[in-house]
Amino acid sequence: MTTRTERRMKAPPSTYVAMLITGALAAAALGGAAALFYDENRLMVFTVFAVCTAGPMFALSWFVFVSRYTVKSDPHAEDNVEGQWYDKATSGAFHDFLIVAGLGCVVLALTRFEIAGSTLLVLLLVFVMADAAIRYAVLNRRGA
Repeated sequence: MTTRTERRMKAPPSTYVAMLITGALAAAALGGAAALFYDENRLMVFTVFAVCTAGPMFALSWFVFVSRYTVKSDPHAEDNVEGQWYDKATSGAFHDFLIVAGLGCVVLALTRFEIAGSTLLVLLLVFVMADAAIRYAVLNRRGA
């Protein structure tokens, strides 16, 4: 329920147009970049990558163009307990990442086990994201 003093914030229509154009162009650019690395069926590669990246590109362009008109920023965001939980969780997850990456380098050097770089990066990313989420949930539950 809004009171008379609260006003719903609206973005000008031109910002939505800019958002749509920028998001579509960015998705098309990523699709084109992906198609350059494939020799066969470049049109399909372009289409798949452009469609798959369209959502994130539209979200990013919404953040850049529209959010400044529609989202009211919290002037005391750094004082919120959720922000402190997030800082603690991501800080701890980063330290865990350093330990896991260091130990992983030792194991790979000793065993001469080979793993694709993209696979390794995906595994590390999933590990760090899960670590941060678990740490945040624990802090939230404790109310620390």
